[in-house]
Amino acid sequence: MKKTQTNPNSLANLKKWAPGQSGNPSGRPRKRPISDRYAEMVETMLPNDVRTALRLPEGATYGDAIAFAQARQAIKGKPEAAREIREAIEGKSTQRDQETEGQPRITTILIDRAHRPNWGKMRKANNVIDVPGLPKP
Repeated sequence: MKKTQTNPNSLANLKKWAPGQSGNPSGRPRKRPISDRYAEMVETMLPNDVRTALRLPEGATYGDAIAFAQARQAIKGKPEAAREIREAIEGKSTQRDQETEGQPRITTILIDRAHRPNWGKMRKANNVIDVPGLPKP
């Protein structure tokens, strides 16, 4: 029977890890081919004809155009667009609730009867705000 020998130099490279420490802290890199392409695309500059049609400044990217379009939809009253913008800035509501460490958020609104708004009168007035560049309803 043949006895195998260990190279003493290879053992010199081995180090003990502290308890709880990983031997491969970075781990294997995640493969995200589609997300990586999206990230690259939103940083790509817009063609001049598209940029001027959207009235965006020089150097605007596809990401700028997407953000601009989303903001326009929110201004037009699309709640899903407004929600998307809010969640991108503040995080989803469940994430925000977890940040309060289990304490419930309570909001109280007090309206003095003598000074409360006349909602019926306001609805009848049907005031429309004119936003330049947006079609009128």
